[in-house]
Amino acid sequence: MALRLKVTTFWVRPHSSVEALPAAGKLLTGLLEGFYERFPEYEGCLVYSQSPRRPRYVFVYVNGECSGLLPQAAEYLYRLLEQAFPQGEVRPYGRPWA
Repeated sequence: MALRLKVTTFWVRPHSSVEALPAAGKLLTGLLEGFYERFPEYEGCLVYSQSPRRPRYVFVYVNGECSGLLPQAAEYLYRLLEQAFPQGEVRPYGRPWA
C-alpha cells in the first residue's frame, strides 16, 4: 500500500464486530521500539491507546510536538501494525502529501 498522507493517526479495528482485539500494551510498546530503531528521528513522537471496552480499538497517533509521519515512515508503521494485528483492519488518517 502506498500511503500518500502525512499520517497523524492509525486506527486498528477488528474485522468482525463479534471479535475484540487482544490487550495490546506490551505488543505496542515493542512495536514502537522497533519503529524507532528504523526511524530514530521520530523518537518519542508516537503514543498509543486502546479502548477499554469491546471491541478494544487501538489508536497510534502523533503527540503535539510532531506534525505527522512522512509517507515512508507511515508505510513502515502501517505494515508493522498489520503484522501485529492480523485479525484487524488498519486505517491511516492524516493530510494529503504533495
